[in-house]
Amino acid sequence: MTPVECLEEAARMEVLAQDVYSALAIRYGDRPDLRELFSGLAVEEEQHANRVRALAQHRTNQDLSAAVLARLTRTLKAMETELFALMEVGSDGRALDAPDEILRKVIDFECRFAPIHAEYLAQVFAPGMQSLFSALARQDRNHVELLKQALSARAG
Repeated sequence: MTPVECLEEAARMEVLAQDVYSALAIRYGDRPDLRELFSGLAVEEEQHANRVRALAQHRTNQDLSAAVLARLTRTLKAMETELFALMEVGSDGRALDAPDEILRKVIDFECRFAPIHAEYLAQVFAPGMQSLFSALARQDRNHVELLKQALSARAG
């Protein structure tokens, strides 16, 4: 996979995350707090995808080692697997009865994969790209906080 292909794949993961959050917003359409939370997260994931796509279109000369590309490829594949699993859980009829479980699973996903922006992509791509990935990482940390607040509100 080339660096541009990695960016294109990263954008695709953002779109998959958007799809997961959109599906959850629909799934919990009768619960305004969850609908609004998941709808807002879907919009942010769409913005992430658009930013990464724009970056991929303008970056063609970034050299990355084979080891870095292999690690990035593995990480993106793991993200894809997790996103498809979240989609299945969210489409399961039991999900309506277990929103806390969905929130915990999404928090777990965000905690495990959100650092890819700051700790990985921002480190391996050129300095001009680092600020974008750092901004995406900040938004991802905010996602985790919003999800945790929603979970706490449900428990309280």
